[in-house]
Amino acid sequence: MLSIAIVGAGCSGLAAAHVLQDAGYTVTLFEQSDDVGGRATTGKQNGFIYDYGAQYIKGGSLVSEKLITERFRVGDLIDIGKPVWIFDSQRCIQEGDPVQNADPKWTYRSGLVMLAKRMAEGLDVRLNTCVSLIEQVHSIWRLYDISGQVLGDFEHLLITIPANQAIELLRGDKGAMNWTPTGWMGVVSANLGKARYNPLLSVMLGYGMVLRSRPYYALVNTDKGHPISWLAWEHEKAAERVPQGAGLLIAQMAPQYTLDHWDAPNNDIVEDVGRLTAELIDEDLPVPVFTDIRRWRYALPAEKADGVEVNAASLPHGLAFCGDGYIGGRVHLALEDGIRVAHQIIQGRTEEK
Repeated sequence: MLSIAIVGAGCSGLAAAHVLQDAGYTVTLFEQSDDVGGRATTGKQNGFIYDYGAQYIKGGSLVSEKLITERFRVGDLIDIGKPVWIFDSQRCIQEGDPVQNADPKWTYRSGLVMLAKRMAEGLDVRLNTCVSLIEQVHSIWRLYDISGQVLGDFEHLLITIPANQAIELLRGDKGAMNWTPTGWMGVVSANLGKARYNPLLSVMLGYGMVLRSRPYYALVNTDKGHPISWLAWEHEKAAERVPQGAGLLIAQMAPQYTLDHWDAPNNDIVEDVGRLTAELIDEDLPVPVFTDIRRWRYALPAEKADGVEVNAASLPHGLAFCGDGYIGGRVHLALEDGIRVAHQIIQGRTEEK
């Protein structure tokens, strides 16, 4: 059986892994964190359950929806009933796009990470394993961990981590100044370098009281002129998300606000975001009984790399790339990109025969 290593166990890598395993490949995924899912992840503290990265899975796509509702269905899958409304820099709140709001907004009572956990079943996933160096030895890809130990030799390699980190992995110990890739590697490196990511501060504000009911589940800033990009009433997803009689808001902050406050003390961020939130929704909010802050350095692609050109250059050499850096920051798009690139790997191998 052909062997393939996948670097990154986010939704794109997990989706690709199943396609390849179904085709007879021996698949090994390497994930540097202690859980699968990437940005499709969930925090659980003090009785609060919250999706602090991706907020839900957009419905309306046949490929990803079939995976979610059939092959990888989990019993607590739900569709968020309320719509997403919009607001501008002047804090004017209006109804959102009725066409987009007509599509399902999939999530899980116990958190969005449930999809990734379900997809990881039956796969060889090596958690807490950081791939720090790769090299091609003849037609084999050899992977090393941060201590220099060999993780394995593989006939194919699929890299699903953010494009910026993918460049660092390709560069390895060659250093930024003296690494000048040529030929097909030059094409790959140049395209990966086009990707730009916005950082993100995700701020959780838990209250020991029931918050005012709204006709919407979340608000999104449309003119990019407000410090808050996204504000969601997390308890609207399911009653299990909060302790009885409590409420939970998630504020995801705009890129400039995030950069300006990246190193600020958590208490200062919580106080400022609480104030901004209360002003936006015109509601007196008490001091939160629970808070959490998560920092995403590579949150959402502001500019994408050309995945078609990257893989056209790299696939003949047993190397491929997929993930949000090539298609955007939606979970369903990441799933579909993983599936698409996995089929390209299989097709390429078939054509070689």
